[in-house]
Amino acid sequence: MDELRIINFLDAFIANALSIIIPLLLVAKGVDVVQIGLVVSMSPVVFVVSRSIFAAMSDQVGVRKFFILNGAMNVVSVLIYLFASNPFLFSIGKMFEGVRNGAMWSVNRTAVFMRRSGRKAVDEMSRIQGIRMGAAAMGIIVAGVLLNNYPFDAALVFFVILGVILFSVSFLVEGGGRSKMRIKEIFEQLDFRRKNEVLKRTSLVMIPQSVATAIPLSLIFPLFLRDIGYDYWLIGVAIALYYTISAITTFLYMKMGWGKGAMWVGALAFLAGGILLPLLGGAWALPLMAVMGIGDGMATPLWEALVFNSAGRSRDMSSDIALLHTPPNLSNAVCLIAAGVIVKLWGYWVVFFSCGALFVLSFYLSFGLLRESRYF
Repeated sequence: MDELRIINFLDAFIANALSIIIPLLLVAKGVDVVQIGLVVSMSPVVFVVSRSIFAAMSDQVGVRKFFILNGAMNVVSVLIYLFASNPFLFSIGKMFEGVRNGAMWSVNRTAVFMRRSGRKAVDEMSRIQGIRMGAAAMGIIVAGVLLNNYPFDAALVFFVILGVILFSVSFLVEGGGRSKMRIKEIFEQLDFRRKNEVLKRTSLVMIPQSVATAIPLSLIFPLFLRDIGYDYWLIGVAIALYYTISAITTFLYMKMGWGKGAMWVGALAFLAGGILLPLLGGAWALPLMAVMGIGDGMATPLWEALVFNSAGRSRDMSSDIALLHTPPNLSNAVCLIAAGVIVKLWGYWVVFFSCGALFVLSFYLSFGLLRESRYF
């Protein structure tokens, strides 16, 4: 299990650092917010397709190959960003980043569920998500420090080196399977019509939470903070604080055994932060983003409960988990494009308020579904 935690740490460290470096690099190159939204939206589209295919393949050939592919694509995507000179080339980089992400998440939960059972699997995956949040905070801080003191190229070279380390560690993962793949079986595994109603409903219930967090973290936070006068260092601190609070909240929730009431407090905190952040801005941005981080941290165990409830006992576990995340990730791609347009037409406040409202809605729908399934 240790190698999985190390891989998740490095993967989240690199991915989340890039999530602020690339939008800021595009701004520095004079690209407007609508085009940035289009570039960023490439990743979730490719992620959905690649994850589904890789997941079906991994159910036949094992998980190890896809952790190795994740490490390789980390290196390739950063190298593309290093030499990119226009939005089209950055879009290519985002596509490779989508493949990287697809490889990682096609097998990440499966590798955990193979080693843990029942609620222990949910707890371990929540811990790994907490590790990823902590790694995200550290990666973003490091990105901010690098951008404040060195050119963009130097920062990207640093993350190429980390990608090589991640690639090397990936070979330590165990988990093989059959040597041959059956193409017909892959198509059968990815046939949404064959899946049970709980999985289909869960995939729809997960859309609001996914969109509510993906838009700020993948696009809006760095651009908004840049527009209100934050330098690269402070942008890194603010977003890192969000992730740090999220990680701490997740670990505290699990350790203290808090119930649904605490989760609702987190949901309302996210909404309040989303409403107030664009109105107050300035020095208030840091504490308000921390408040939103509390909500995100409370949502992590809820998300993992939804995943395990619908796919944790499946024979084709990787495929089902991938299909489960397909509607949320397609929604992310569409909404990232829409968010860029909305910011240009009406400003940031509409996007922040919408994300807050969607986040609260996601908790209401999730609790209802889990109650019907007798999970709670």
